[in-house]
Amino acid sequence: GIADPRRAKVRIATEQLKLHADRVFAEGYFKSGVWSHEYTGVTGAAPSGKQFYKFNDANFDAVHFFGELSKEMMREGRRKPNVLALGVEAYEGLKNNPEILERVKYSGSTANPATVTTNVLAQLFEYERVVVLNSTHNAGGVGETNMQFVCNPKGALLAYAAPNPSIDEASAGYTFAWDMLGNGQHLAFDQYEG
Repeated sequence: GIADPRRAKVRIATEQLKLHADRVFAEGYFKSGVWSHEYTGVTGAAPSGKQFYKFNDANFDAVHFFGELSKEMMREGRRKPNVLALGVEAYEGLKNNPEILERVKYSGSTANPATVTTNVLAQLFEYERVVVLNSTHNAGGVGETNMQFVCNPKGALLAYAAPNPSIDEASAGYTFAWDMLGNGQHLAFDQYEG
């Protein structure tokens, strides 16, 4: 039928569990003070030290910046990063960066206009994936509405995530889940009549 309370219950519960996992990630890893190599975007004066021009600044050279960060990670004995996670505002800043727009402007047609997407950014930076962290939650108290992004909308995280996770390979993004049902299904819902 049109309304299926059993499916709706499973969908809502699963969505809440995924939102919880996003919040655990944001509170533990997608914030300042957690990593040894942190950079800050600035406007106006020339950046110095661990600063760079903000993503939407005309002086920001995104391809060079992320290329240098990748080399720095490899120089320290780590694997070449292959995933870039972006907050919503950071993604919008890169989408509107004049240098990136210049690189893609002639790749479109009337039927398929040139647009900057996560796939385009991944190809430009030579990463497997660029993901936008756009989950939201209500940060207000009971009866209040205060919708906010789970992850810092201005943040970015560059990491290596193994394409085929294994127990003996270091990688970002590992989480443990008991595979109680087999086939990668770690959530079980029981349905009762009545």
